[in-house]
Amino acid sequence: MVVHFFSPLTQTLTLIFLSLPSLINTSQLDYDTLIFKQCDSLDTNSLQKTTTTKYLSYSNQNLFLRAQALYSLLRKLESESSRSKFFKTLVGTQEYAVSGWFQCREDYPSEICHRCVSDLREISSILCGNATSARVYLRGCHLMYETELVDTHNAPHNHHNHKLLETSEHGLIHKICDEATAETFTGFEEMRTEALIAAAGGVVDGHGFYEESYKLLHVVAQCDGHVEACDCGECVGAAAAAAAEECRWSIAGQIYLEGCYVGYTYYPHEIPGDSYHEEGTKANTGKSLAIVVGGVAALVFVAIFFMFLKSLRKKGDDC
Repeated sequence: MVVHFFSPLTQTLTLIFLSLPSLINTSQLDYDTLIFKQCDSLDTNSLQKTTTTKYLSYSNQNLFLRAQALYSLLRKLESESSRSKFFKTLVGTQEYAVSGWFQCREDYPSEICHRCVSDLREISSILCGNATSARVYLRGCHLMYETELVDTHNAPHNHHNHKLLETSEHGLIHKICDEATAETFTGFEEMRTEALIAAAGGVVDGHGFYEESYKLLHVVAQCDGHVEACDCGECVGAAAAAAAEECRWSIAGQIYLEGCYVGYTYYPHEIPGDSYHEEGTKANTGKSLAIVVGGVAALVFVAIFFMFLKSLRKKGDDC
């Protein structure tokens, strides 16, 4: 009896334990919160304002073909997000090409990456419309795209709209500095400097991603997928310097540079044991996992106990 009982029980428990990481990750991760967006629609607006009969049809066609290329690009990025955490491509024709890429946070599951980029596609379309270039950052992923514009009446060659993309190498794109300060905590600045220096080396060894706790700080750093290892370390080093300058006393900060991102959180007493806690994206995951596993173990124990009693009664009846 006991042998027959354990076979289906073992199969059931195996399925439960295999599904636990997926269930917890997908339910706890905050991946779709909008961090910031930058949309350049200057050229689009100028085309929309073209009202003369001579150029009206050209303007409408230009907008239509550009929107079509952008739609194809975003769909392509969404499709690739189910297989990769980073993807870069170019779609369209020579006259109306759109280049772009997406990046997911490396430690998020592939399923979350796909969901995030799917939301990102819709959000970027709503926020930026037919912008000629754009950056849109969510908590768990971000994308950037740029269109190639052609004025066949005035210019014989393609030209890029670099208005959003003129940021110098490792230049600051966006920052978030917590209003709460750590001025009264001795050694805070030195501790943060040491932690971020460690991150600059860690991203090189970690192939572009780093997440660690250092003393009372938790640090996350990631480079864009097209950034080489050495450049990645330099970028994170530049982000560390930017954090010290831009968020000098802030207990938490996020620095977005051209090519990389760094986020840190200072806990003056003790760093929580859960991953992703510096951004509030996976609160109490460790506790949730312990509760679920403990509950399953308790059920197993009770089931075995009752089966044991049942087998004893059967033996008594046989006697």
